[in-house]
Amino acid sequence: MDESPLEAIPALGPQKRPVNKRFVYLILTILVLLVAFFSYRIFGTKEKGTISQNPAVTAPIPTQTLPTETPIPTLAPNVTVTPTAIPTLNPIDEASGLDRSQLSITVQNGSGEAGVAGKGADTLKNLGYNVTGTGNADNFDYANVVIQIKSASQNYLNLLQTDLGLSYTIGTTSADLPDSFSSDALVIIGK
Repeated sequence: MDESPLEAIPALGPQKRPVNKRFVYLILTILVLLVAFFSYRIFGTKEKGTISQNPAVTAPIPTQTLPTETPIPTLAPNVTVTPTAIPTLNPIDEASGLDRSQLSITVQNGSGEAGVAGKGADTLKNLGYNVTGTGNADNFDYANVVIQIKSASQNYLNLLQTDLGLSYTIGTTSADLPDSFSSDALVIIGK
């Protein structure tokens, strides 16, 4: 018997596909371009004459003086300027002898407008009163200023009414503030 040469046994594993060289060159070219681009962005040199992006280095801003038609006033040679002194507020009322700083007052906003209690508190502080707190009233329907004071401090009622009357319209006043209230007087600022 004649022996025949062995036939080639087909491979059982996956067959290798030929590598497309164009595809490999394209990927390598893209990678080289990306590396070159990012290298330039990170390590690139700045041209002379350009303004740096560093916020600490700024270019000077040119200024221009414009002529004015209004002359600048000058002082006469014999005039002496003296500052006006701000008078110191004395919290003691000259007519009654009452010390405003001895009356503690809570100011409440009864109008619903923002900042009304703070403005009223500032007015009273500027007059020398001891404002201990501010806040909102039980409602925002008050038309004018309401003053309530404890009976023990009722001698301040007329003074407080007179002082607030300089800036506000006074509605009702009373000396029936409960003794359990945190301050001697309650002022509710209305609309």
